[in-house]
Amino acid sequence: MKTYKLLINGERYEASILEYSSSHAKININGHDYIIQIEQDAASGVPKLQRQEQDVPMAPSFSSKIDLGTGEVKAPLPGVIISIPVKEGDLVKKGQAILIIEAMKMESEIAAPEEAKIAKILVKERSLVQEGDVLLILEALEQKEPQKQPRKAPKQPSIQTAQAAAPATLSSDKILRAPLPGTIIDVSVNVGQAVHEGDVALILEAMKMESDIHFEAKGKIKKIHVSRGDIVQEGDPLIELED
Repeated sequence: MKTYKLLINGERYEASILEYSSSHAKININGHDYIIQIEQDAASGVPKLQRQEQDVPMAPSFSSKIDLGTGEVKAPLPGVIISIPVKEGDLVKKGQAILIIEAMKMESEIAAPEEAKIAKILVKERSLVQEGDVLLILEALEQKEPQKQPRKAPKQPSIQTAQAAAPATLSSDKILRAPLPGTIIDVSVNVGQAVHEGDVALILEAMKMESDIHFEAKGKIKKIHVSRGDIVQEGDPLIELED
């Protein structure tokens, strides 16, 4: 919870908002909790409009990029969580509303940045959040693809290609290791598949470039230590071969 440092009549105070709703707020000041009742403005003389057939549209929805390493979705602005239309374990589509936040007297939808599974919800309705607070964690859906044959390395590099070949190291224990830190973009082989020297094992993104990682020897895939979206460091095991 964010703490605010205040100076009132020469006295210093530290205050933080513990709860907030349209009727009350709970504030901690210098270690003491206070409940503050919020009075509504009198509006008896203001004429009420009849409800229209269509609701007044909400403010534009917000999308938050998902971190491939953590799956965290963060608050795009400070506000109060009004509604959570999903629950843990739900599958959501890209653009689907997963949270509704009230900020600046407007309700805004926070949309799913991609198709995913709701792994964990870290906030509750009426929770007060700050910009950047983690709201929930998404789990990316694994797309089932047909078994792919390993791609052969091109004999001559093309000038137009955006990929660069990165030499991987194959240790004495027949384990292909990461040549540099990066993110796994795609795995081109499957367990039990026979491969040859020069076959593409996987694609690694590092320093804003995608690089093909090749096998340095032939063998049979015994174990794959990584999957799409994993973040690896230099020397981390990628794929294990057997003779």
